[in-house]
Amino acid sequence: ASPFSALSSHKAFLDLKQYLCGVNNDTKSELKFIADYPVLPTYLPIEEGAAACLGVLGLACADLYQSRGGEPQLITVKQSDAGLATAGYMFLEYKAEPGYHGCRGFKGTIAQEGTVNPTRKAYTCGDGRSIFLHGGFPKLRTGILDFFRINNQTSDILNAMTVAVSSRPHAQTLEIEMRNLGLAATLCRTPHEWRATEQGKAIAALPPFCLEIVQSNKSQNKNFLRILQKSTRPLSDIIVIDFSHVIASPMVGRTLAEHGATVFKIFTQKRPRRKLFDEETNSGKIPFHLNLETDQDKERLWDLLTVADVLIDGYTSGVLARFGFDDDSLFTKCPHLIYLRVSCYGHIGPWAKHKGFQQNANFATGVGTIEDEQLLCYQLTSQVDYTTGFLGAIAVIVALTKRQQAATNYNKVLGFKVYVSLCQTATWMAKFGAYLPTRIDFICRITRLLLLLQSKMISDGGNIAYLPPAFNMSLTPPSRAPGFRRWWFD
Repeated sequence: ASPFSALSSHKAFLDLKQYLCGVNNDTKSELKFIADYPVLPTYLPIEEGAAACLGVLGLACADLYQSRGGEPQLITVKQSDAGLATAGYMFLEYKAEPGYHGCRGFKGTIAQEGTVNPTRKAYTCGDGRSIFLHGGFPKLRTGILDFFRINNQTSDILNAMTVAVSSRPHAQTLEIEMRNLGLAATLCRTPHEWRATEQGKAIAALPPFCLEIVQSNKSQNKNFLRILQKSTRPLSDIIVIDFSHVIASPMVGRTLAEHGATVFKIFTQKRPRRKLFDEETNSGKIPFHLNLETDQDKERLWDLLTVADVLIDGYTSGVLARFGFDDDSLFTKCPHLIYLRVSCYGHIGPWAKHKGFQQNANFATGVGTIEDEQLLCYQLTSQVDYTTGFLGAIAVIVALTKRQQAATNYNKVLGFKVYVSLCQTATWMAKFGAYLPTRIDFICRITRLLLLLQSKMISDGGNIAYLPPAFNMSLTPPSRAPGFRRWWFD
């Protein structure tokens, strides 16, 4: 039998499933994994990890739906669909329109990952150790070039970077120096080395996601008592305020929207963006402009949070707090709120405030290697990003269910702090082990992946075509709102 078909008994899946709260702590809906065929050309356990998350996500949605008066249901997850879900930006087409040239995900991915970006790359230091630098956004790119005193107009930045990094004698010292300046730099470690770090030890002691109850006994908080009524979808009437970027954190909001939530994507024209990722992870959301440097927009955000249920914070640690939206203020004014923080290295430990992206997490934990960076097929998937998004959505839905139970059974108002991180996800996914495909299997996988590009995409009749949701629910199947609302100018 395929290892995938036995996923429901795997320890990593059971470790995740135990955090479901169900109805009266008994999950009544059923989950079925369907092993059809692998599609990802990699030795990493991406399909297993993604499918485990998607299955638990479906059960969590079913639990919340049942707590609102709905019936139990059947959730099904196919192996191929789970794998493709971690490469969703390849399966995306945005039609051209006046003022915008459109987007083709596969073409854009190949153009982006098929060329070397000298400020988003691993380099070798004088001690023979490698360090990965992420300068994928203008501020980070400038910071890296300034650190090494390289002019942005230099004709051969790649060579200049290679020379500059190789002249540094110790990779770990360089990592510390650059991180202290707010740059996304990561020493490339093995899994054993990661587990030996203080950060690795802190993350290993955590579950795949963390929930902290914020409880207040103030009588006026009864005004924030939220009891969700019976509905046609699990997250109907749920309002989400979404401060997110890149893939992991916006995938949380997109996933919640697919199950009925109203998600306000907060944006400002000042923030840099990656159009392909924005189009992939933000469909189904309502763009909402806020400039928190103004008192007027700060008040608008407080008004939104008063009626909202969920706040997603995918920004660098402390950004929202600098504008007055720190934890204490948030839960004093909004005691019912579910506040999700998405980070790279985790919310605890000595690296908690450092910047990082999926590649930083991959190299920090040993999920990615220098050899992998040379393989285009490795670059085509964002397994840790997407899976972190799924885990964040699970955590939020579990918190909503717990809040619902406290309100209906005990007339209590509960808020939650919720934490997920890329390194937590990578550490959890490592429990699935690894499997090296044969050469024939590898060719079959890459062929399937390319052949599925057109046949799998669906169009909602609007301006965008994309992959359908990666799992099915018998009574409340996930779906997206038609079309994509672009908030930038081409």
